[in-house]
Amino acid sequence: MPTFKSPVDGTSLYYRYYEPLTCASDPVQPLTLVFLHGWPMSSRMWDHFFIPLVQAHRFHVLAPDRRGFGNSDWNAGPTSRTLVSGSAVDSSTPRTTAVSWQTLTDDLTALLTALDIGPFAFVAASMGCPESVLTYLSSAYVRANCRAFVWIGPNMPYNIRSDACPAAPLSEVWDFLSAGLSGPVAKAFAAEQLTSVFRVDLAGNELEERVLRFYERLVCQADPVALVRMPEIFRDDLVAELTRFAESTGAEKMPIMVLHGGADTGMPLEASGRVIKEMLPWADLRVYENAGHGLYLTHADRVLKDIIEIVARKPGESSVDEITGK
Repeated sequence: MPTFKSPVDGTSLYYRYYEPLTCASDPVQPLTLVFLHGWPMSSRMWDHFFIPLVQAHRFHVLAPDRRGFGNSDWNAGPTSRTLVSGSAVDSSTPRTTAVSWQTLTDDLTALLTALDIGPFAFVAASMGCPESVLTYLSSAYVRANCRAFVWIGPNMPYNIRSDACPAAPLSEVWDFLSAGLSGPVAKAFAAEQLTSVFRVDLAGNELEERVLRFYERLVCQADPVALVRMPEIFRDDLVAELTRFAESTGAEKMPIMVLHGGADTGMPLEASGRVIKEMLPWADLRVYENAGHGLYLTHADRVLKDIIEIVARKPGESSVDEITGK
């Protein structure tokens, strides 16, 4: 199982890396696709994309588990003695007890630079979207090699309702989710909430029961502390950071695609996708009618086509103003 040690505190973090078979008549794509999962899932939420992307479309794929989720630990523990880049971690380095965005971006940057994956595109969902933005802003390596962004149901820039954005979720929503997922009936709570994530109540979003159970297991695999702590990290609005990102990428018109469900109640379109389009006018916003926060699963075929389209786009290439469809 491939793992690496966080430069922050030596925490063991898991990732998956896939590459297409060598074939002289069918060249490999020049970009690696870096998939960042949402809360409270793991990289396995993307499983259904990997075979077509690697085998049929011949992309390299990197999919890490964020600390505390999937097969990644939450922290290193009090007796950790690990190696990072060939050097022992200083035992005086404090263990991570208050994970922040900086912790997460340091973890991700360490993986990307250690693997030296070269040119790549971020494909991110939910809290993975701001994670991609903040990693881009904090890392020279990422800025030099990132070629495109795909944001699916992005948890940004407004995550809490305010005068600036009355369409954003109430703070109590995050309290409710954190409490339910850390309580004694977390499994039943997860199963109940997943139906809202995927909006299975709406036409076109039907999922088999066994598929829902698979995603329920992903949620229940998460560290209980991570389940509660992560919403505390992504509650704050990211308007200032997205403004910096716009200034950093605007001159090159970095290809950016925003895929948002028109029926997303977890992160409403008016608090996210439409605001991003205003801040990044060249971004390609595509609204999936009737889709919820989990459109990466309910509308997987269309999402796959959109990913392939945007990563083939060159900086500065024009796109439609907004696409809406089923």
